[in-house]
Amino acid sequence: MAVVTYGMAVFKDPGRVPASFAPDIEDPESPIHEIKRKDHHCVWINNCVGHENYKIFFVFVLFGVSACIHSMVLLIASASHALQKDQQQNGESFNKSYILCGTLLCPLTVALSILLGWHIYLILHNKTTIEYHEGVRAMWLAEKVGNVYRHPYDIGFYENLVSVLGPNFFCWFCPVSTNIGSGLRFRTAYDIPISRSPI
Repeated sequence: MAVVTYGMAVFKDPGRVPASFAPDIEDPESPIHEIKRKDHHCVWINNCVGHENYKIFFVFVLFGVSACIHSMVLLIASASHALQKDQQQNGESFNKSYILCGTLLCPLTVALSILLGWHIYLILHNKTTIEYHEGVRAMWLAEKVGNVYRHPYDIGFYENLVSVLGPNFFCWFCPVSTNIGSGLRFRTAYDIPISRSPI
């Protein structure tokens, strides 16, 4: 699945902003992003990650972490079996390939796990990587004048998950795009009605 989702992430178009789209911006001379809800450009898949392929990218990272953990378990089990066998035979033929594979696999597993954790955080807060960095500055500016900043697209953990992974829980880890919306306009926290307690 890691290889299949990798191929899908490489070839799936991230979604292009149509030429007819007129965004709400103050400066009409300001260029807009060509990718719908661009998260980042990933050099490992040689593709941008955007509205149409973000779920596939996320599922690829998830299966990549699973494959690394699975490989690590197999490597440790195989290495410990070979070490016990060598000790019983009083030999020193412990295969150096175990050390080489472990040296490559450990940092890869840690790096991919951190990347997966980062994107889980982003999904739960309904942010892109770009929006996160813009939000850090917005939070700093808001605190500077005594206001509290809240990311406008954060509509609750479950709704945030559904907006990226789709409404069907059983398809959340399938590498298919089930995005909600066009990728040009999104629900905000201001669109959700606030329940008022009776007076």
